[in-house]
Amino acid sequence: MAETEHSGEPRDKNIVDRAIEGISKVLSYSFAVSIVVTIYDVTQDVLFHSPTVWVYDVVTTGIAVAFLIGGSYALMRREHIRITAVYVRFSRKARLRCDIVTGLLAIVYFAVFAWFALDMARISVTDWEVGGSAWAQPTPVVVKVSMVIGAVLMIVQMLSNIRRDVKSLRAER
Repeated sequence: MAETEHSGEPRDKNIVDRAIEGISKVLSYSFAVSIVVTIYDVTQDVLFHSPTVWVYDVVTTGIAVAFLIGGSYALMRREHIRITAVYVRFSRKARLRCDIVTGLLAIVYFAVFAWFALDMARISVTDWEVGGSAWAQPTPVVVKVSMVIGAVLMIVQMLSNIRRDVKSLRAER
């Protein structure tokens, strides 16, 4: 990705930025845990001919939750997908306006996503939906609730980004 002045850590982190950064840093450990648990499973299988039934589900759930909730961290750092070949040709004011408009559109998308995810999560929690393995873990419940939390965190982060962009745009005048 081409660097823009928006890339990386915001210089003036607010409470939303700090909260999302903290949540994301905690969730980032799920990747390390997934590696350790996978190594354990392979060792159990290869050396002791005793594979586990739970590792795949734990790894899948941990990584899914980290990705769903960690998306707001990418938004906070402005490291989400952007068509930089076009974006970098705009003036600073035009980029700020573009960021505000795309932020508003993203909020609409995440609000609709959260609305539908909330219904799926409600049903999953009410029925205590479990996965299809012998372990019968509640992966669907955890992932569907994480979808709602992730969408809400992304909306909150987008609002924070828009606020910062509007403030920057006003300072440009």
